[in-house]
Amino acid sequence: MITDGHHRAYQALLIGQNTISAEWDRDGGDELYHLYAQACEKRKIYSVLDLKDHILSQDEYEAKWYNWCDGFNQAAELVLGLENDDKNHSDR
Repeated sequence: MITDGHHRAYQALLIGQNTISAEWDRDGGDELYHLYAQACEKRKIYSVLDLKDHILSQDEYEAKWYNWCDGFNQAAELVLGLENDDKNHSDR
């Protein structure tokens, strides 16, 4: 599961790269990643290629993605009892 760099991964596929470098994300935990997976399944996003119908202009991206992230993080905080760090926007 990619938790950051979705657009870079999609662009890499478009130019023919079949591998990308990645790092383990240690910020969440299994419960949080399960919520991410559920959100993807709800939107029928199972691979980076599924993002092709979700490409937005920069202005739309910023408004919609930041709004989604804020809502997701608030919901995750309620569901999982996580502390919300308003200054941490690493998922953007």
